[in-house]
Amino acid sequence: MEGSLLAKGAEAELYLVEWFGLRAVLKWRKPKAYRHPALDYQIRRRRTINEVRNMYIAHSLGVKVPAVYFFDPEKAAIVMEYVEGANLRDLLAQGAHGLLRDVGRLVGVMHKAGLIHGDLAPTNIIRAGDSLYFIDFGLGEVRKGWSKRTAVFMARDINVLFRTLDLYGDRAEEMKRLFWEGYGEEMGERAAAVERELAKIRAAGRYAERVNSSSRR
Repeated sequence: MEGSLLAKGAEAELYLVEWFGLRAVLKWRKPKAYRHPALDYQIRRRRTINEVRNMYIAHSLGVKVPAVYFFDPEKAAIVMEYVEGANLRDLLAQGAHGLLRDVGRLVGVMHKAGLIHGDLAPTNIIRAGDSLYFIDFGLGEVRKGWSKRTAVFMARDINVLFRTLDLYGDRAEEMKRLFWEGYGEEMGERAAAVERELAKIRAAGRYAERVNSSSRR
């Protein structure tokens, strides 16, 4: 299947292709020469299946994701809908901060069901029309039941997004507040537990940065 390269990441390459007359994205997890071939095959196969499963779960929860047209675990390939729109990073740069309330609510929908996205980078959230789409679920997982450890996994998920929001200086706290508003709508009292775990993660990160900075002097 021929196509033009859209993006090349550490884990996969994305190609814009035609699928029975439709514009589509081919995601291919390329073999890694530094891994043993048998192990590499298992990792790429497992992550491909995992991504499709997580997308199905998100879709069943009412969270918009690209439609999956075809996938081949043996070749570590997924053909999915091409979602045309602006990603959250660019939208925030344009001042569309209110979207973070909707992002928070949708992340809350997933977390309430135990679905951890795995890479909540703003570039993995796309607005197409009036809808927000979530993409790239390859590192995600499902946590069954509620526990402090589950809250930690959810906090780590959110921290990926918040590390980007930190770059907005004085506006960062207001942007995070909007996220928590939406998140709390779905998560209820459990949102406070996730927020506490996130505070611990971020405090530990700041401490590590100070230690590393001191050691370089």
